[in-house]
Amino acid sequence: MISLLISTRSNLFRFMSVSLTLLVMVSCAVNPVTGNRELAFMSEFQEISIGAEADIQIKEEMGVYKSPALQEYVQELGVRLATNSHRPNLSWHFTILDSPVINAFALPGGYTYLTRGILAYLNTEAELVGVLGHEIAHVTARHAVQAYTRATGAQLGLTLGQIFIPQMRSNPLGLPGLDQVAGSGLGLLFLKFGREDEKQADRLGAEYALNGGWHPEGALGMLSTLSRISATSEHSGLPSWFSTHPNPESRVQDMSTHIKELLAKKDSKSLSVDRFEYLRRVE
Repeated sequence: MISLLISTRSNLFRFMSVSLTLLVMVSCAVNPVTGNRELAFMSEFQEISIGAEADIQIKEEMGVYKSPALQEYVQELGVRLATNSHRPNLSWHFTILDSPVINAFALPGGYTYLTRGILAYLNTEAELVGVLGHEIAHVTARHAVQAYTRATGAQLGLTLGQIFIPQMRSNPLGLPGLDQVAGSGLGLLFLKFGREDEKQADRLGAEYALNGGWHPEGALGMLSTLSRISATSEHSGLPSWFSTHPNPESRVQDMSTHIKELLAKKDSKSLSVDRFEYLRRVE
């Protein structure tokens, strides 16, 4: 009986190992930004489907800011930026949410949001573009897909552990499956991005702004402003932007260096900042 049990487990382990190997082989995709093949447990079709479903929930739960003219302005800027990104063929959607909280975020598939609260802290169109460009970059670099893939990999490891180690069968980690991610729009916001993801999004956002004709220092100005707000805030949970975009102050120097490198190759006199147009639009 014991030898049969050992043999059964051994065969099951081999089967699971082969299955996981095949899963990894068929789940590799080319990252649009780096050009490298990487593990991805979410296809572009799934990205778009999940984003579209979550978009409905987020708008219902958080509310859309009632200013058609301002919504159109942000949509126009966002599409112009996205056209100069690594994924110009996605159907991009940009929405201002009716919330005083300082926040901006993006969902898989090209759905990007910012709150009316963050608009009050921006001074120029270039700074607004800096916010949008950063969030677009999270989508183009597939950061949410990578975060989901990491969580799924941990879930697969936990599943194997539950098969071979009885003590693990209570699933104490409670990691999300694709059905759980798809079933909760706000749940997508809990797929955390790492520090390097944030730095990459900063840099890509500045590049997209430059390619679209805006001065990339708008992104630096936005980051510096939000860094000051973070430093003076007594309530870490109040401005949600700071919980999803960690350590803005530590990224300012990195961005400053990167922008100098970008501007060394471009005549900055032709680049747009547009303070007047931004203030006119948001009033």
